[in-house]
Amino acid sequence: MAKNINNIHDKFVRESFSDPRRAAASLQTILPKALSDQLDFDILQVLQESYMDSQLSEYFSDLVFEVALNNSSHKKLDVALLFEHKSAPDKNVLIQLGYYLFAHYHKCIVDKKPLKPIIPIIYYQGKKEWKVTQLSSLFGKYPEDITNYLPIIHHVFVALHQVPDQTLLAMKSTMMAVAMVAQKWRHDPVKLAEDITRVFSVFHDELEDRNFLKQTFVYVLSASDIHPKEIKKILETIPEPIKEDIMTTYTRIAEENQQIGEQIGIQKGEQIGIQKGEQIGIRNKQTEIVLKAYDNGVAIPLISNITDLSEEQILNILKEHGKVV
Repeated sequence: MAKNINNIHDKFVRESFSDPRRAAASLQTILPKALSDQLDFDILQVLQESYMDSQLSEYFSDLVFEVALNNSSHKKLDVALLFEHKSAPDKNVLIQLGYYLFAHYHKCIVDKKPLKPIIPIIYYQGKKEWKVTQLSSLFGKYPEDITNYLPIIHHVFVALHQVPDQTLLAMKSTMMAVAMVAQKWRHDPVKLAEDITRVFSVFHDELEDRNFLKQTFVYVLSASDIHPKEIKKILETIPEPIKEDIMTTYTRIAEENQQIGEQIGIQKGEQIGIQKGEQIGIRNKQTEIVLKAYDNGVAIPLISNITDLSEEQILNILKEHGKVV
């Protein structure tokens, strides 16, 4: 799938981790305890720079955090969160990761900047099972005396679908718990509704960021196939102070989708008896609706379902208009 098709997921991951408090809560949860115990997350900074270059942007997006050691030295290091653009596991991920690390270290040398350790996290949101093996597995069978010369790329691998629910629900940031539950269960609408409902029922007094909660709700509606029945279950558990905001957001999205459906329905009726020239006009209108829906964050499978266009046809329209590559 083209990189831009995954933009809705990339943007939401980036937004989720862009807040220092949410980022600190998630890193404390997903990093090995022996490592997280040595880091001072109270002074975590989300860096605005990316260590990515054009060679790797096809495979990853990254977010970089600066943290200090939790000891008297207070030396700083970077934690790089790399989220995959591929929906399927990539056996060459450690080569890509090694390139990412050493390209940045080389740039630091060229720019005469001090070197800092980088702890890389591979953040995988796909459904397929994936176990990242050692780099030596790519080279076939060689004697150990030979493979000893291959680099070992240490990393933290997070397969979100394998992170226990209780681990996510125990996070210090309720908003990050909601966000990661939304990412984890977007393929399973029933489980998604169950876990988000649990978060709201247990932590309802700690929902501190209304704007981000609305963004999460929009992500759930756009990125999952959740049924209106399950949505209503979630809405019922949201505390009153923010329930109205979420209901307004849901109503707006539902109305936009209904308008798209009505416009397309009118087009279908007009197609009866219309000659080829008029069909071109309908095609242009249909294209306009596809582009508008995509720009408003409507997921491609949902656009396909509404328009009766195949996902391939929708992708072609988006490519023709420079929305995807």
